[in-house]
Amino acid sequence: MPTEGDRNPTGFMFHNWPKVWQRRYFERNYASVDPVPRAAMACATPLTIGELRTGKAGFVPGPAADEYVTKAARVAGGRGLIVPIAAPHGYHGIVVFVGDTEDFTATDRAQLHLLAIYAHDRMLNLFGKAADSLNHPLSQRKVAVMRLARIGAGDKAIAAQLGIAVRTLRFHCENARKKLAVKTQAEALVKAVGLHLLGARPAGARPAGGQTCWGPDLSSQSRGP
Repeated sequence: MPTEGDRNPTGFMFHNWPKVWQRRYFERNYASVDPVPRAAMACATPLTIGELRTGKAGFVPGPAADEYVTKAARVAGGRGLIVPIAAPHGYHGIVVFVGDTEDFTATDRAQLHLLAIYAHDRMLNLFGKAADSLNHPLSQRKVAVMRLARIGAGDKAIAAQLGIAVRTLRFHCENARKKLAVKTQAEALVKAVGLHLLGARPAGARPAGGQTCWGPDLSSQSRGP
């Protein structure tokens, strides 16, 4: 639960798990071995459950975590997409789509990523914590853009990942600069990282680079508490 002065919203969970699995998850403390939250903290972009199990999140789940995923697969299906959600002051959320396939095209991933962002924001409102209560000057789409820019992705790579045009991407870049009251896009990136608006940086992640409206990867210059 939040402590006095905590600017994060109260945690919530919304799911369609079978009741027997919901009860088992809490009774057996599966949260202690569930690798999905750790993956969401480590990654800037969505990844499949299969990619998680093979180490694409920067770690390979241990035996207990892998056993948990196997058990979960028997109940809810072992395939799907994990979408990390980041907000300021260390807030993290997760949206997970589970089904019978992980054969996603780049467009599928972009559409599910956008759907996850909107679904998460809607849940915040339904649980009495509108997105504005996070004191976040940036929209979730701008956060998604900046998280990719932070790890060195170029304009074309970011636009392709999010399923938007490069022109639209550059609009988000310019708007973020204005929202953060800075003169350059590189300053905007450093300020966003310094204010903890982008969540934890995934270790070792370096997407394809290229020309970018953000300038060089300057996030390591920021020092937070």
